[in-house]
Amino acid sequence: MNLFKQAFLITGIFLVVSSADITQAQMSVGGGGGSGGGTYALEEDESNLKFAGIPIPSYSDVMGFGLGVVGMAYYKLDRHDDDLPPSSSGLFGFYSENSSWVGGLFQKVHYDEDKWRGTLALGSGSVKYQFNPTSIHPDFPNTFLDYTTVTNFVYVTGSRQTWNNLYLGVEALTWSAQVSVDPSLVELPDQRFSGPGVTAEWDKRDHIMYPTAGVLVSSRYTFFDQAFGSDRDFRKLKLSLSGYQAMGDSTRVLAGRCMLETSHGDVPFSGETIVNGNQNLRGYSNGAHRGNNLLMMEAEYRWNFWNKWGLAVFSGAAFVSNELSEMSLRDILPAAGFGLRWRIIETYKINARIDMGWGKDDHGIYFSIGEAY
Repeated sequence: MNLFKQAFLITGIFLVVSSADITQAQMSVGGGGGSGGGTYALEEDESNLKFAGIPIPSYSDVMGFGLGVVGMAYYKLDRHDDDLPPSSSGLFGFYSENSSWVGGLFQKVHYDEDKWRGTLALGSGSVKYQFNPTSIHPDFPNTFLDYTTVTNFVYVTGSRQTWNNLYLGVEALTWSAQVSVDPSLVELPDQRFSGPGVTAEWDKRDHIMYPTAGVLVSSRYTFFDQAFGSDRDFRKLKLSLSGYQAMGDSTRVLAGRCMLETSHGDVPFSGETIVNGNQNLRGYSNGAHRGNNLLMMEAEYRWNFWNKWGLAVFSGAAFVSNELSEMSLRDILPAAGFGLRWRIIETYKINARIDMGWGKDDHGIYFSIGEAY
C-alpha cells in the first residue's frame, strides 16, 4: 500500500472513531461504580442498554479497499448485580473491492452471577483470498494463487462455572466450504464439516473487556466426524494462555498471550490455520503461511495516555507447519506494530481500536471493537 492510501485510510478511520461520541450521546453512560461499587456497576439512573455501532474501513493488498459495519448492544441480564458482566448481541457485514463479502450475527450471554456463559454465532460469505502452494508442499511453485471460498457457519457453546473460576462446557460447530482456485484451475466440491466439542476455561481476569490483572487459560477440542454429518473426519485442538499486569496504575497494562492450534486426521483446506492478524498474529494478511499446526506468542503494552485515548505497541512471533516436528527457528515469522484506542463505552471499559502491524514481507491494518485479547 502506498503512502497516499495509508494516509487516506488512517484519516478516515480517525474520523469514524471520533464520531463514536454521537453514539455515546444516546447511551446515558455514567462512570461506573454504582451503589454496589462492583466491577460492572451501573448508576441508579443509568440505562442498562448501551449501543456501539461503527463503520470499519480497511485495506489489504489482496482484497483492496473494504468497508465493514459492526453493531453491538450491551446489557446486563440482572442490572442490580454489580459483578455480573454484560451480555451482548451484535451483527456485522463486510464488502471489499475484490467483491468479497461476509455477514452474520452473534450473541454472548453471562447469566446467574456469571455462573453460566454461552455464545452463538452464525453467518455466511464469499471470500476471495490468496494462498502459496509451498504451504502444502515445499516442492510446489513459490507463487500466489487466487482462491474463493463460499461458506456458511453456525457455532454454539455453553459452559458452567465449577470450581475456582473454572468453566467446563460443550460446543457444536458446522460450516460448509466450496473452494475454487484461480479462474478454472481447480474447484473442490461443496463440503460440510460438523462436530461437537468440549471446552475448558480458567478465568482469573479482573475484568472481561479490559483486564489489568490476572490470567485466562482456555482450551477447545472439536471432533469433526461423519457420525455428525461431516464429510471428513478430523480433530482440532486450540490452547491459549493470556496474562495481564498493571504497570504502576490501571492506565498502563502489560499483556501477553501464547497460542497453540493443532489439527490431525483428514484436515480439509478450509480447516487449516492461517497466520492472519484478524485471528492470531497481527502483521500478516496475505495468506502465505498456513498449515495444520500453529504456535504463536505476542506481547502488548497498553497505555491510556489521555482521557478516552489510548496507545498500544505489540510484538510477537509465530511458527506454522503441517507437522509439529517440522517447526524450526529457521521458519520464525516475526511481527510488530502499534495501535490507537478510543473508549466508546466507559462503564464497561470497551474500546474501539485500530492496529497496524508489520510481518515478514507482509503487513495488515485491523479495526475492531474490543481488545485483541
